[in-house]
Amino acid sequence: MNMGTSTFGAVALVFLAGLSACGPRPGEAHLDGLKSRLMAIDSAEVAFKAAPHHLAEPALSRVDSTLRSIEVRMVGLVVNLEQGKPFSVLDERRRMLRRQPGRKRRIDQELDRTRRQIANLVETIVDGAAVDAEGTPIDAAYLDKSAKDEMRIADNLITEMGITIDFLEKGLKDLDEVIATADSAARHLSSIPGNP
Repeated sequence: MNMGTSTFGAVALVFLAGLSACGPRPGEAHLDGLKSRLMAIDSAEVAFKAAPHHLAEPALSRVDSTLRSIEVRMVGLVVNLEQGKPFSVLDERRRMLRRQPGRKRRIDQELDRTRRQIANLVETIVDGAAVDAEGTPIDAAYLDKSAKDEMRIADNLITEMGITIDFLEKGLKDLDEVIATADSAARHLSSIPGNP
């Protein structure tokens, strides 16, 4: 009876050891999150690529040209907040449009880098790699940190794409009307008798 119990105990230990060896690999819990980030990036990129980025620089040139013309016309004039509102709106458009080309370049580069990093991390987890490209040992803590970092970077990138599209749309919205209103206000103010 004693012998049977200890034989059963030994078999149970071997069975449990086998189960733990077949358990989840380090980092496997992050695979769904990493893969979902790749899909979210793909989806956000479709909207980002469809946005009219090519209109930003010509629009900025028009805004800059209009503002230079207004500044020349308004030399020596003092205006109150209400009178200056059309110029403030136009200047706000300039700020929105000015950074668009740089934002787009940065996002294009970051898209490639983020996809590559996430794909490499997924491959590392699936393959059960023991060291990374620099020879650093890969363990559960390493994979946890890497996965959290890459998911955070992916989330930030998706947010940045949304902000860039938003700024572009706001910068371009009714721009002809905004330019015409500012130009008209400058003409009117500079024509008031008594103004230089």
